[in-house]
Amino acid sequence: MPENANTGTPGNVSRDSRAYPMERDGEVTSSLYLVQLTCPQCGKSTLHAEFPDHYEAWIKCSSCGFFMGMSHDEWHSMENSPNLNEKIKKMARKKKILEL
Repeated sequence: MPENANTGTPGNVSRDSRAYPMERDGEVTSSLYLVQLTCPQCGKSTLHAEFPDHYEAWIKCSSCGFFMGMSHDEWHSMENSPNLNEKIKKMARKKKILEL
């Protein structure tokens, strides 16, 4: 067998956390600090985060239809912040989803 043949064994594989983000359940409606997520567009507490795969997060409002996608790393960084709702609003303005 050639030296570089793929034998199905992983060998020395780095387990970088950015490559393997933590598993999430289907939906989140509050921050790690148990703050209810508030929609930056309509102001209602009907905002939730969904995780369609290991690499992205979707922020959706069931009242007004607000939608914003982001990377899982961006969500994780914001979720660990005590002012999550303000960070969501700031990101929506930066992405030009919300008017200034």
